[in-house]
This record gives sequence, structure tokens and C-alpha cells, in this order.
Amino acid sequence: MAFNRSILIGAGIGAGLMFFLDPALGRRRRALARDKAIRASHKTRDAYGTTRRDIGNRLAGVTAEVRGRREGSDAPDDATLIERVRATLGRVASHPRAIAVSAEHGRITLTGDVFSNEVSAIDAAVRAVRGVDDVRNELRAHDSGEGIPALQGRSERPGRWTAWARGSWSPTAKLVAGVAAASSLAAVAARRAQ
Repeated sequence: MAFNRSILIGAGIGAGLMFFLDPALGRRRRALARDKAIRASHKTRDAYGTTRRDIGNRLAGVTAEVRGRREGSDAPDDATLIERVRATLGRVASHPRAIAVSAEHGRITLTGDVFSNEVSAIDAAVRAVRGVDDVRNELRAHDSGEGIPALQGRSERPGRWTAWARGSWSPTAKLVAGVAAASSLAAVAARRAQ
């Protein structure tokens, strides 16, 4: 068994040397391999920088959120509150542009067309926004988008599994998923080795 493995390893090394040291095409193959290695190192460096910035921005956001909740900062102005609510609507509504938001001293008014199965999620999410004291829900709920121009077009709620799985992942999410997958594989390999 060990002899067969040694033969296979030796044959692989020999084939690799022949591939790269070939008098006719070896020089081109070596240049291609070098260029691919350089490109991979540049992509790795860029991915590292992007992931580092993404994690830093997320930590800064969490820190600011905790500090704002702890300090009980003054109520935000109406424009800031509207922007917070609009950002939240983008996470819970399939057609957030169909919803008009107005604010008056912490009281939010929502108007527009939404799907009936999204109304409770929208209401709960808006009530959870920091600085919102009350929500006046004037949304028109519809079972389907047929005949409602604002609800036309294919759109999926961001919270649904299919939208999440198909969407672009942030660098931090990719890092976490990669670490989790590698840890799982390492655990399975360790169990099989026992």
C-alpha cells in the first residue's frame, strides 16, 4: 500500500516537472502559473481589506447604537427619524418605495400600498426604531398586486430565506460562513480520524 502511494506521488511530481519544464511550452505555462498566483494574492489582499473595513463599520454601528440607547440621547429631528424608518422598511417590505413616511415629533405616519401579509411586520419594525414614540398606520393592505401600480414587479421580502440565499453577502457574512464551514469540516474529519 505504501509502495503504491509512493509510486503515485512520484508519478505526479514527474508529470508536474514535465509540464512546467517542457522546452516548447514550459516557459508559457510557468508565466501563466506566476500570473495566476499574483492575481490570487492581489484578490486575497483586496478581500482582506474589504472584510476588515466591513467588520470595523459594523462594530462602529453597533457601538453607536448601544451608546445612543444607553445615553438616552435627545429625540432625533423629523428628517433623521424618517430616514431611520425608511431604512427599516427596506428590510421588511417587499415594495418599500410604495410606502410614504411622515414624522411629527416622534409620531410616524405610514401611508401607501402594501401586501396584507406584510402589515404586521412593517408595523412592528417601525415601532422598534429608536426615537419612534407612536405609529399611525394608514397603509392600504392588498392580497395581491394586481391592479396596484406600486406593488407591481417582482420583489421579495428581504427577511425571507430565498431572498437571503440569493442576495449578495457582505464580506463579514462570507467570512463567518467560511469559518463555520471550515470548523464543521474539521470536526467531521476529527471524528472520522478517531
